Amino acid sequence: MSEQISIKKQLRATMKNLLAALTNQEKDHEAGQMIEKITAFVQASPEIKTVSSYAAMPLEINLDTLHSSLPEVSFCYPKCAEAGQMEFYAVGDLSEMKASDYGMREPDESLHERIEPEAIDLFLCPAYAYTQDGKRLGKGGGYYDRYLLRKRPDATTLGVIFSSQMVAHVPTEAHDLIVDQVL
Repeated sequence: MSEQISIKKQLRATMKNLLAALTNQEKDHEAGQMIEKITAFVQASPEIKTVSSYAAMPLEINLDTLHSSLPEVSFCYPKCAEAGQMEFYAVGDLSEMKASDYGMREPDESLHERIEPEAIDLFLCPAYAYTQDGKRLGKGGGYYDRYLLRKRPDATTLGVIFSSQMVAHVPTEAHDLIVDQVL
C-alpha cells in the first residue's frame, strides 16, 4: 500500500470518529447554517438553475430543506451504478427516493429522469474532509472524481462539510477532485 493511500485511510478513520462524536444538535445547527450559505450562493447566481445535491448519510450534512429554500431551482441526486460510476436524476419530491442495497436514499430510475452532467450548474460535493484550497478526501470510491470529469467547465463545485472537517492537508493524487470553494 502506498504511503498516500495509507495516510488517506488513516485520515478517513479519524474523520469518521470525529463525525460520530457530533451531537444531533450540533449537526442540525451546522446544517441550518449550510442551508443558509448555499441558498445565498444560489440566489446571488441567477444562472444556477439545476443543482446536484445528495441524500445525506448519517455522517454527512443533511441538505433536504434546500428544496423549500430554493423552490425555483431543479435538484438532482446521485445513484451509484455498475463499475464505480454514478448518474444524477431529477428529484422534485424527496419522498420518492428509495433505499439502495447500501442503505442510501437514491432516485428511482422508473420515476426520475436522468440528467446529463452538462445540464448541472452547481455540484454540492460531500466528503470526509476538505482543505481551504478545495482538496478533497472522499470515501475512496472515486465516484465524484469520475463523474465531475464530465461536467461543463463553467459549472461550479462546492465542498459541503461540517466545520470540524476542515483540515490543513489532504494527500492528493492526479485523479483527485479539487472543488472551486468549500462551504
